[in-house]
Amino acid sequence: KAQNLQYLPQSFQFNTDIQRHYYEYQERDLEAGASSKLPVVWSDQILWNRELSLRWDIFKSLKMTYTSATHAEIEEPYRVVNKDLYPDDYSAWKDSVMHSFWSLGRPLTYNSTFSASYAVPLAKIPIFDYMTANGAYSSSYGWKRGTELEDGTSLGNIANTQRTLNLTGDINFEKLYSKWKFLDDVQKRFSGQNKNANQRNQANQRNQKNAKTGKDGEAGSADDKNAKKTKGFSQEIQLTDSVPFELKHGQNTKRLIVRATTENGKTYKLKYKKKDVNTIEIQPFTPKLDTKAVNDSVDSVQTPAKIEPLKLKVNVVAKEPLENKGWYKTMQVVARALMMVRKASISYRNTYSMTLPGFKTEIGDAFGQKRTDAGFSPGLAFAFGMIGDDYIQKAADRGWLMTNDSAITTPATISNMTDVQVKVTLEPVRDLKIDLNASRTENRAKSVQFMYRGMPSTRSGSFNMTTLSIKTAFSNPGNVDNNYASKPFEKFLSYIPIVRQRVEGQYADAVYPAGFGDLSGKKFDPANGGVSSHSADVLIPAFLAAYCGGDPVKRPLDIFPSVWHMLPNWTLRYSGLVKLPWFANRFKSFNINHAYKSIYTIGAYNSYTSWMEYMGDLGFMKDVTSGNPIPNSVYNVSTVSINETFSPLLGVDMTFNNGITAKMEYRKTRALNLSVTSVTLTENYSNDIVVGFGYKLKDISLFGAKRIQDPNAKSKKKSKKKGADQKEDSSQQQQQNNSRSSRRGAVSHDLNLRIDFSYRMQNAINRNIQTAISTATSGNTAYKLAINADYTFSRLLTMSAFFDWQKNVPLVSQSSYPTTTTDFGFSMRFSLTR
Repeated sequence: KAQNLQYLPQSFQFNTDIQRHYYEYQERDLEAGASSKLPVVWSDQILWNRELSLRWDIFKSLKMTYTSATHAEIEEPYRVVNKDLYPDDYSAWKDSVMHSFWSLGRPLTYNSTFSASYAVPLAKIPIFDYMTANGAYSSSYGWKRGTELEDGTSLGNIANTQRTLNLTGDINFEKLYSKWKFLDDVQKRFSGQNKNANQRNQANQRNQKNAKTGKDGEAGSADDKNAKKTKGFSQEIQLTDSVPFELKHGQNTKRLIVRATTENGKTYKLKYKKKDVNTIEIQPFTPKLDTKAVNDSVDSVQTPAKIEPLKLKVNVVAKEPLENKGWYKTMQVVARALMMVRKASISYRNTYSMTLPGFKTEIGDAFGQKRTDAGFSPGLAFAFGMIGDDYIQKAADRGWLMTNDSAITTPATISNMTDVQVKVTLEPVRDLKIDLNASRTENRAKSVQFMYRGMPSTRSGSFNMTTLSIKTAFSNPGNVDNNYASKPFEKFLSYIPIVRQRVEGQYADAVYPAGFGDLSGKKFDPANGGVSSHSADVLIPAFLAAYCGGDPVKRPLDIFPSVWHMLPNWTLRYSGLVKLPWFANRFKSFNINHAYKSIYTIGAYNSYTSWMEYMGDLGFMKDVTSGNPIPNSVYNVSTVSINETFSPLLGVDMTFNNGITAKMEYRKTRALNLSVTSVTLTENYSNDIVVGFGYKLKDISLFGAKRIQDPNAKSKKKSKKKGADQKEDSSQQQQQNNSRSSRRGAVSHDLNLRIDFSYRMQNAINRNIQTAISTATSGNTAYKLAINADYTFSRLLTMSAFFDWQKNVPLVSQSSYPTTTTDFGFSMRFSLTR
């Protein structure tokens, strides 16, 4: 049904309107007389707007929409439109307007949008119903008429296009595991779903046991004792050769041992199948034929003998449950550990846009296209966003762009954004949930000067990706006694020459491009200017290898790691301690929290204008001092950073049985900022301890506020005396009382108290890469105490009080000094609309 074809669109709309604005003003000179005429002032404009909308769900899972809007003007001669005073001019104006009208006018702007979405019908396929996959594509196309000079020269039109592609996929592993009975049983056991069933089975067994004994627990009859000692089920049956026999054994399991014996005590092999946990179906038996009797009856007609039923005694015994076997329990524990992945999802999003000024051609009527000798302009691919960076060169080759024109100075712009998100939920044990998240976002922009030869371009963008820097998260940043020595920084310095050698090896077969004098066309020689040790191509890979871990010889040299190199961050939460007796007697909830996040970021970058390509993003640029070509990538990256946060490293939030809430967290952050321009590394550290308590006093009387009188108290007492027959009437009365009390504006006078204390120690260290000298630049210790209380006095009035105390003690400073700030106050909020 998800693929039912719809032959016709669900909706089709077309709107059009024509607007004419005409203004005429005639001034007369009263002193000069009636024969004097002044020039007529007039304004005339005819606009024609056309809008189209189409929605077509081709399948239930495939939906498309398309809209377009054209705003055009009817061209007309610049003259007064007055049929009575200027009949000749009016006739010429009318002919011009009608001609423009039949050609649908001259467009001013055009805009269209297209969107399509498809949900893969995996739910209709049983083996894939645990997965979902969706895709969506949208595009927009715009065209705007450019400015025209007085002599009719056009400065070019503006065309732009944009597309967005979204792909998402989800996998529910819990649903996948339930497709196998063993794994489904494991899930139910460790999720507590079998707890109620087991309790019911135990209760039934106790009831059956009590039914066989007296009220005082005395043993029943001898027959009951014998029945109690007998295991399994036994029954005599008569099995025919034509009809199966259905035997109800009542063993409540499919793990059975079924034996059958004949009247003379011989074992008979039964053929049966299990219908359910309490029933088996025994197949008819096959009688043995007398061969001699059959041969004697070939030439004579004889009445076949009646086959008598086979008398059997069937014994059915239930096997010991697998749950009672040690090896089976071990397998379940191992299986549950392997089933820790519960959910997974991935999403991909790409947005691409292009803006082209200086576009020569105008648009037509269908999809905003104009027929030219080179085909439709700007093309259906441009209208629906299915183009790439090479479209600018194609448009220039087809004569659609205003090239070699000094009047056009605005470049074409291209932007491309790619975002990838991967999320996985793990549950190694019950009540322990771990959420993994990996992401990568890249923004690239390009500016193309298409009006000049060679179409020079510049690039810019930003980048961020999740990574793992936990290997050096707890390293000692040093102190003043050891000159702030740091092992990760020492590794960073030792990795620089290794990475420099690897980067320089990429230019082993390079040839100097033209424009470098005598060196042009010659093979690359490090003696003329090798790779700089302090370039971004060297410092950034060495920085990532030192602080994120990895071999500097094998780690990729790309400063924009691919999607395959993004690493997950995580959040962890465990709430199972409250099930232990000691915790259950003291807490309503007790949760342990932990979260880790590390982001590698390139805030902004651009490309070198004097850079010359060698291969891909590798090339040469001119040294400012010597003029020799220096190997360097196209990107001028000034700063990169790694922001690492444990929020919290360890945190506990709890609710006591008496209603008090408490929270304690230890947070740790680190920010590493590498400046390529100043060749320095700045490390910022912060350690926080946060403790908070809260309590809510319900419905207390302060400042003369009256407590709520429960209007249901009397009805509750009466309902207890009158019995069960009047419960319904009592509940109706309670609802009426509640509604009356709410209409009277009764509120609960609650007093909310909150106390929070925090301690923060932060410092910053600046490390010079050239001199290997580290100095502390700033740091302070901050203490903060906050006490808040709010009280609901009435439905319209709320009163609050607060007390804030904060103290800052500088660790490294020559001009600052310890400061203490205290704030306290009282506020009243009165609302007239509540």
